[in-house]
Amino acid sequence: MGAGPGCSSRGGGRLQLLSACIVPLLLAPSLARIRLPLREKRVFVDNSTLPRPRRSGFEFPRFDARMHDGDEVQLASMHGTWLSLSFDPALTLRGRTVALRASNGRFCAVDREHPQGRIKCDQRSPPFAAWFEVSQGTRHVSFKGILGGRSCSDEPEGVLCNLGAASRWEAFDIVDAGDGNIALRGSRNGSFCADEGHGMACELEGISSSAVFKPVTDAPLRGRIVQTADANAAVTFQIHRKDLGSKEVAMRCKGDGNYLAIENSTGLLGCSSSTPWTLWSSRVDWWDAKSASFRSPDSGLYVKAVDPGVGGTIVADNDEGTGWALWRVLLTGGYESLRPMVRGVNLGNWFLLERWMASDLFFDEAGREFADECDAVDEYGLMEALGREVARERMEKHWSSWITEDDIAWLGDHGINTVRVPFGYWMVLPAPPFVGGQLKYLDRLFGWCERHSVAVLLDFHGLKGSQTGTPTSGNCGACGNHNCGETRIRFLEEAETNLQVIEELSSRYADSPAYLGFAVANEVAGTATSLDTMKFYQRAYDIIRGKSKDALVVFFATFNPSTYPFPNFRGVAEDIHVYFGMGFGEPTRDQEVNLARARKAVTGLGWNVLVGEWSLGASGHSTSTWDPADRDRFLAEFAKMQLQAWESHSTGWFYWSYKTRWGNSTWNFRDMCEIGWLPGCREELEYAPVEWWATPSCAYAYLDGGCPAPPSPAPPSPPPPSVAAWGLISLASALGVAGAVLAILRPPWLVKCILGA
Repeated sequence: MGAGPGCSSRGGGRLQLLSACIVPLLLAPSLARIRLPLREKRVFVDNSTLPRPRRSGFEFPRFDARMHDGDEVQLASMHGTWLSLSFDPALTLRGRTVALRASNGRFCAVDREHPQGRIKCDQRSPPFAAWFEVSQGTRHVSFKGILGGRSCSDEPEGVLCNLGAASRWEAFDIVDAGDGNIALRGSRNGSFCADEGHGMACELEGISSSAVFKPVTDAPLRGRIVQTADANAAVTFQIHRKDLGSKEVAMRCKGDGNYLAIENSTGLLGCSSSTPWTLWSSRVDWWDAKSASFRSPDSGLYVKAVDPGVGGTIVADNDEGTGWALWRVLLTGGYESLRPMVRGVNLGNWFLLERWMASDLFFDEAGREFADECDAVDEYGLMEALGREVARERMEKHWSSWITEDDIAWLGDHGINTVRVPFGYWMVLPAPPFVGGQLKYLDRLFGWCERHSVAVLLDFHGLKGSQTGTPTSGNCGACGNHNCGETRIRFLEEAETNLQVIEELSSRYADSPAYLGFAVANEVAGTATSLDTMKFYQRAYDIIRGKSKDALVVFFATFNPSTYPFPNFRGVAEDIHVYFGMGFGEPTRDQEVNLARARKAVTGLGWNVLVGEWSLGASGHSTSTWDPADRDRFLAEFAKMQLQAWESHSTGWFYWSYKTRWGNSTWNFRDMCEIGWLPGCREELEYAPVEWWATPSCAYAYLDGGCPAPPSPAPPSPPPPSVAAWGLISLASALGVAGAVLAILRPPWLVKCILGA
């Protein structure tokens, strides 16, 4: 095998060899960091073993009829009952062919010599006449002899199976007698049946030994599906399914090991198949995805729950999958595609300018502030006022310096695993007055993030036509100032342009290890049309998912998109922005009150939640008049409170922002970290583990002090003596014992030795 490129020792000397061959080995650990830091993991979440605070999108148990492969579910009928698994022989024998062996070891059979076919229990082995079909009744069962095909009846003369006419006493109750045995109770007078030497008759008031029978069946008995009012007795089914697009669903009865099956002869359900037996599932409750119906692929009939008041059987005999054939699907556990806790910052004011963050950019060519209040209220206005050449020079200088690789390296070294990158449509389609050139800097950002294990969430902050009507969209027209003309919220009218931007960027970065996903539209105004917005979301989702099966797709919380019927959505999150004092109510000095409000903001939603923007900028609670020590104490606790809320009840957050032009500002993440109010910069405050599903919830209780310290270990026992020490001790002990013995016996040779004689 030849030497690798650059590793030949010819002509370069030892130093060249060292630099070419050894240095790459030393750099290998850093090269290994080029990976997606927030890769999805498929994790089974079981409410019974992983209790934790409510976390939106992952609240267990929950009703969810999607039924992914590996999910564990329980089914509730529209009667308010639950499906349960019963091994009661009165149920398991229904629909079976059975022979009865009496307590004397003999089989019971129809006596062919008796004119009315009386049953006698005197056969050593079960003849053809000993086999009976156990038929399902409304409340009872009937026994029909295989030989002759007539039902048996509890008559005064005994149990007869060859009556010439129908009898009113052809119903029996099967009673569990324990140890796999049964007893039969006739319907004539409610007495138990036995053969006490003269043929079977139902005359006993109780279950004696002669009234006990061992049922022998043509196939192994399996558990039957019944209804129960006790939710604790509900059977859990493990779902087997190729994919969500398949209507075929197999359900394995947990604990039993067999699969749910419909018996073709009776339509009854039981855990009776050793191999996957497939049902057709039809999710009919599309709005909240909680209900489903199940159909037999053989008969085409739907499974329904009969009213418990008239038998309560579970049978596949309904023509439609509605009404009593509709089932609520309770997800008690399931495999979830989970990402580690997102801890991020916004790279605000880089690709979409916000005047308050960088007012030094918002001046005219001569360096003066714009005199007209309607000039340069947003980036569009600034570009229009400056003209193309001046704008290009100013923006190139800004783009090349606002964020550098040193910033990304610092973030990666201080606990931040993601950056949210606000941008406008002009990044891809820079029509005048905007100037192009941003894409090369975004390309650089992805390269930096790959090198430093930081993920990137692309945040469509400025849609064409504006989705907010405010300067944060970069093209809002009058932006709410009635003196300046129209305020634009026309992003839906420009949907094709905006979708083109989404397609180009999601395609461009789909293969980057740093690509986390796409936030579709930032802070959509509540005045937009909700249904049209949801249609836009559907189209955007299809584009993003078509480029990457793993990308996270984020939708802003306006109109609560998690409540809309998106049956094919997966890998989605709802974006919440929480700014105390800015539309959220100002904070109080009592952090427990603040915590309750913050917690409420991020819980109870159908999808997992990302807090896309938050900060310590508590503008509603002025601290300017506070004693500096009081202010610092408040902000330190205010930070812990918010971190506890976000990390205990959502799947991540982004601080706004990484930086502004103002030093030591509560809007600057880096400054707040270095002061020590946010984790990552000082040892006193560190982040909890990112794998939140495998971490005790107390670890995220930053305000409450985290998990209690483990008990102090007991003081160590003194070390055992070494082998040499044990040898000396043993020798000394032996000499001591020998000396004592000699002192007592005083042999002559010892006396001579002592006296010197």
